[in-house]
Amino acid sequence: MRSLLVGIAVLVIGAGPGLTEDIVLVNRARARCTIVLPSEPDENEKLAASEITSYVGKMSGAQVPIRTEGTLHSRLPLHIGTTAENKPLIAQLPPDSQGFVIVARPDRINLVGATSIGTLYAAYDFLERLGCRWFMPGKTGEIVPHKPTVIIPPLQVVEEPDFVGRYLEGEATWAKRNRLGGKYFPTAHSWNRHVPPKKYFDKHPEYFALVNGKRQPTQLCTSNPDVIKLVAEVIKDNIRANPENPWVGIGPNDGGGFCECENCRALDTGDWDPYSGEISITDRFLAFANAVAALVHEEFPQAKFAYYIYHTYMRPPLKVKPDPSISGALAPITLCRVHGLGNPLCPERVYWGKLIEQWPQVMKEVYHRGYAYNLAGPQVPLSLVSVWRKEVPACKQAGLVGFRVEGAICWASHMPTPYIMAKLFWDADADVDALLDDYFSKFFGPAAGPMYHYWKILDEALYNADFHTGNAWNVPDWYPPKVMERLSAHIGEATGLANSEPYRERVRLFARAFEYLQAFQRLLASQQRFDFVTAAKAYDDMQAIVDEFMAYDPPLFNKYGAPRFLPRFWKEAIYQGKERTTGGNELAMALPDEWEFLLDPAKVGKGQQWYEPNLKGGNWQKLKTYSASWSDQGLRYYKGKAWYRQTVTVPARFQGRQLFLWFGEVDEKAEVWVNGRLVGEDGPGPFEFEVTDFVDCGRPTIIAVEVTNEVVDELGTGGITKPVMIWAGSVQ
Repeated sequence: MRSLLVGIAVLVIGAGPGLTEDIVLVNRARARCTIVLPSEPDENEKLAASEITSYVGKMSGAQVPIRTEGTLHSRLPLHIGTTAENKPLIAQLPPDSQGFVIVARPDRINLVGATSIGTLYAAYDFLERLGCRWFMPGKTGEIVPHKPTVIIPPLQVVEEPDFVGRYLEGEATWAKRNRLGGKYFPTAHSWNRHVPPKKYFDKHPEYFALVNGKRQPTQLCTSNPDVIKLVAEVIKDNIRANPENPWVGIGPNDGGGFCECENCRALDTGDWDPYSGEISITDRFLAFANAVAALVHEEFPQAKFAYYIYHTYMRPPLKVKPDPSISGALAPITLCRVHGLGNPLCPERVYWGKLIEQWPQVMKEVYHRGYAYNLAGPQVPLSLVSVWRKEVPACKQAGLVGFRVEGAICWASHMPTPYIMAKLFWDADADVDALLDDYFSKFFGPAAGPMYHYWKILDEALYNADFHTGNAWNVPDWYPPKVMERLSAHIGEATGLANSEPYRERVRLFARAFEYLQAFQRLLASQQRFDFVTAAKAYDDMQAIVDEFMAYDPPLFNKYGAPRFLPRFWKEAIYQGKERTTGGNELAMALPDEWEFLLDPAKVGKGQQWYEPNLKGGNWQKLKTYSASWSDQGLRYYKGKAWYRQTVTVPARFQGRQLFLWFGEVDEKAEVWVNGRLVGEDGPGPFEFEVTDFVDCGRPTIIAVEVTNEVVDELGTGGITKPVMIWAGSVQ
């Protein structure tokens, strides 16, 4: 938070008696002040007045009147916004500032920003000083002290946010009340919108990426001059249609498949990205972006461009300097999503810290597009306070200008993380421990102690975990049985102490979130035992809690979090497994967790027939499948081909039954051989192949799987990721 206090101290306060006396807004439930608005207030000024009237009324029972300037009134004036009284204060703030001034004297109170959103932020800051808090959306999350007399000490406050953009996916009203907002970094995966494959691929395949010798619609051929001209024209059309917002996305499509033509590769520098495992294409991309920007600027010199610093274009350029109109947002999808800067367990976060330091040295405006949740997981309880309390100040130090963080928040699972992040986005040097003390004491009242310990266990569990994948594989590693027992004990103690509202309801929500975690632990454990009936019951228990939380107004789950990820990554495999092992169908062979494994970065396995049953040697290793990710086993986010082999014997009693080889999931596709014969290709799953004619029951069966994992995705891992089984159809 940048303070401009020195610049206006004389103007605001001057000299005079009585400046140490408290200022009375309400005395014994009777208003002593009047809100004064400009003669023609804008929407934010009207909202600021309404919020102050509403919350002071909730506190005291008093109705604070609202007047426009020039109207007679006899009470203490509380000037909001661009009244004549406030205009000298506005002049002291920078143009287009999101900051504000608050002055409280015995004869007047002033709340004003250089812009109307700054005025609204001033109103919320003022209410916080009166004791209000908005820890989560809705009435359950707000704190309003009850007092018939409302006072405030003399004040002279001038604040500017540390970051011009402060966005965290969350409910809009909660976000405003916690001063999130500012410059919004636009969406950046844009090539399919600029050059839609459905419109152009058939007529102009040369516009698109050359991959493995064939034109593919995955990405653009950015060295093609016609592509540069086409993208520039599309962007100019967009600006003509939206002249008030000439900031447009220019980034590649999500995922890989970049052009391998001679002209595109000539723009690369050979810089190797150790974490994506590929040559960096940053210089190639920026050469394209600069060329597009130059054409657009011929007509629209004010145009700005945005993209994600992401995937194979995450490393800084070596040769190409980006045009000043190009902004990037660091998006570390290929790096650890669990730990924070400076964590000694996580070398990836050391590398991430270097990127944060390096990019502002080559680009004028750099934003942060990280993750404030367990990407693609079912949003079980976790805390990332230990991550952001270090990362936000580091971003300020390095010169990043804003945040647009992906959140998918579950308010009963992730609090207080979003609240702490919002406070740090405004003031990167805020005292996090003081914020946490305030949060727990006010939010949980008599249950503050056990709820603090509950949160602390969650926060330390992730900080101390030597697991880095993200998603959900590591939930049992973060929270083993002894940790679950401690969490349960603290929730139980808090439930007993929270014997009145609103504390009872708040603890109940966290207790339900903990039950959600317990159900997910049951789901994983039973699925790994091939007990899909129990897994389905656990899934239903989780879905019931999601439905309960989504029924709140506003919902307690972000619709892009658990409501999407839970069915997407868990439901189909569990219910397919249940269907295939009940109702006359039968589990014939549960394939082991551990398989023989061999990487194939040179893509030679198929040609060398690694699927042959009599294959011997080759330094195959042992690798787990559904119980541990590639990253957990030293492979990080390996991209390329890999092979699995497994030998099983289906009991002789299944001879004559219809048999199927079923995969719960692979990341991202698999080609499968049984006893040296190709049975099919599919993925990610769940999927299956009939293998009745491939398996000789009572004799060894050799299964070989070539897995291809090339696309950066939410899973952050690869290979076989869920149980594999052979099941027998019901006897007819």
